[in-house]
Formats: sequence, C-alpha cells, structure tokens
Amino acid sequence: MSRTHAYIMGLNTGVFLSVNRGASPAIPLYRWSRKRFLIPLFVIAVAAISATPASTKEKPPSAFDDPYSGFSENWTGAYLGASIGGGFGDSRATYDRNGNDHLTAETIDPSGYLASLTFGYNYRLSNNFVVGLEGDIGIMDLDAGRTGLWDGHIWQSQFGGLWGTLRGRLGYAFDNVLVYGTGGLAMMETNERILGDNDATQNTYNEAVHTGWVLGAGVEYALSENISTKLEYLHMEFPQLSSQTNNAEPYSFENSVDIVRVGLNYKF
Repeated sequence: MSRTHAYIMGLNTGVFLSVNRGASPAIPLYRWSRKRFLIPLFVIAVAAISATPASTKEKPPSAFDDPYSGFSENWTGAYLGASIGGGFGDSRATYDRNGNDHLTAETIDPSGYLASLTFGYNYRLSNNFVVGLEGDIGIMDLDAGRTGLWDGHIWQSQFGGLWGTLRGRLGYAFDNVLVYGTGGLAMMETNERILGDNDATQNTYNEAVHTGWVLGAGVEYALSENISTKLEYLHMEFPQLSSQTNNAEPYSFENSVDIVRVGLNYKF
C-alpha cells in the first residue's frame, strides 16, 4: 500500500471516528432536555441534571427552560414581603340588662378581606431546621350585621381597619421548600356596637385596639435565591373586653379571627 493511499485511509478513518465521537452524546442530550422540562413540577430533577456527564453538549436555551435551576435555598437572611387573603371572625357578646338573664353569649361571624406588609429574618441551622422572627402590619375589613337579639337590639360588627402580628417561626427545610409553625403576639382593631331598643343608655361598645395571641402554620417555596411564595394559616385570639352601659348594666365582647393568605417575599 502506498504512503499516499495509507494517508488517505487514515484521514478517512479519522473523519469517521470523529463523527462517531460527536454523535455519541445524542441519547444523553435527549434525556437531559426531558429532565429540564420536569423541573417546575419536581424540584428533585435539579439533582438529576447536575449528574449529567460533563461530555454532554450545551443545549441552547428554550422557552421551557427553568431560569432558576441549579440553586439550593439556604433560607438565611432578612426579607420583606406582602400578602393578601381572607379573614373569618367570631364575636361573642353578653349583656346583663338589670338581671334580665342576657348573660348567655350571642355570636356573630364577620368575614371579609385583608392585606399586609411583612418583614422578617430567618436562620438555617446545620440540621436543616430554620428559626426566624416575622412581623406583619396591615389592614382588614371583616364585617357583619344582626338584628333582633335580646329585646330587639341591633348588632353592628366590624374587625379592622388595622391588624398585625409579631411571631417566632420554627420550620424544617426540604431544600427549596420550608414547612413551618409560627406563634406570638397579635393586634387587631374592632368597631362593634350593640344598639338598645329606643334607649341609648342600653348601647354597648367594643371600639378598641386589642392585643392577644396568634398561632399558625404554613409552607414556603423558594422560586429563586431571593424570591419565595407562601401559603399560611393563622388563628388570632383576643381576651374578653368587659364594661358597663350608661345605666350601669354589665356587658362583654370576646373576639377571634381565622386567616388564610398567600404571600410573596424578597430576601436580601
């Protein structure tokens, strides 16, 4: 075989081998793109993508790519946020009109909307537990009305406009998902009155800013290293308010609220 012929065969062989080497990643590339598509539904796919062999070719970005893949949220840091939701209240009232046995509690259930601004700080421990402190200040409009209770009295009930909380948080981080419980102090403004039957001396009032306690739980998901969204339930309970009407008849109010809300936080 001539040198020229051997060189041409060698060249041809080299081309053939280089094509095979270039084509071999075709199957991993197809599997890689499928994993990328499943990231928004299954966060665990991030770990599978990171295990792809280094020889895999880079795929150009597509509309289905998750721009936040490849990060793992550590949850530590200060954050600000906002939330909206619904509130479902309960108000219990008693009224002793000259010993006329109205001490059995009457109830009314105001409901409506609420919104708040949130601020807080989280710290992730080495065992994946997360501790933090969070506060809210917001507005609410929960209202209801009732007529004909006791001797024809009229009950007008409104929770709001202001409300707020200052709570501790304790949770467990499953990578980018945080499941937590929370509890602490609560504040709420009320504007309630029960109007007497043609006699203003029988009017009872619950117009004050109350402080009480709050307990709840939630789940928070990190969309990126700085942005997270949450779904949260809170129960706020306030101590009984007792007073007397203008004609020295004792009455009382006791209030509680259940809150379901969604929120968005930005971590610094």
